[in-house]
Amino acid sequence: MNLQQFVEFAIGSFASLFPIVDPLGSVPIFLVLTAKDPPRLRQQTADRIAVYTVLVLVLFLLVGSGILRFFGISLEVIRIAGGMVVVHSAWQMMGARSRLSKRENEKAIHRHQNEQYEDIAFTPMTMPMLAGPGAIATILGLAAQAGRTLTLATLLNLLATLLAIALLGGTICLFLRASCWLLNFFGETGIMASSRILGFITMAVGVQFILNGLADWLKDLQ
Repeated sequence: MNLQQFVEFAIGSFASLFPIVDPLGSVPIFLVLTAKDPPRLRQQTADRIAVYTVLVLVLFLLVGSGILRFFGISLEVIRIAGGMVVVHSAWQMMGARSRLSKRENEKAIHRHQNEQYEDIAFTPMTMPMLAGPGAIATILGLAAQAGRTLTLATLLNLLATLLAIALLGGTICLFLRASCWLLNFFGETGIMASSRILGFITMAVGVQFILNGLADWLKDLQ
């Protein structure tokens, strides 16, 4: 494998993952879920989401097939479970109580070590929103495309895929950090006014996850 093939495999892997992960599409949901957080905490959450997404994708790239076979878990089950998590989060978004003031929130962070803030970095933002069943399935496909025998070409393909995942993580971080600018532009009141509407949309996304998982599961039974 020459340098051109390495670059082509890396670009192809990134192009395959980006529309499935859809970092831009996760920005509105991220804004609502972190609307009560101070800007610094929101940026830290964005960084953790990017890191968690990279780690999950790398994990499934290296050992994903073996894990699913060992536990007997299908992607359909992952999609249904992920949809339940999204629905639960959306229900909380739609029925959230009034938030503390910004000063009270900042004091609570330093005094209680963020105990008054729900950590949404891993669930539901990383899984199932970003590193969801579609991204996992894509990663498993790229792992199979890289090669099934331990050769130099296979290792280089895996390295190219790792590079694509790292670039994707950087893209996620940039998009989510930019959401803070959107919050400053629209203001906290504007974000809160749209939170219930977006909460309903998020619930619809979760229900769609569940229906897609059930549909694929029923297809497998036929």
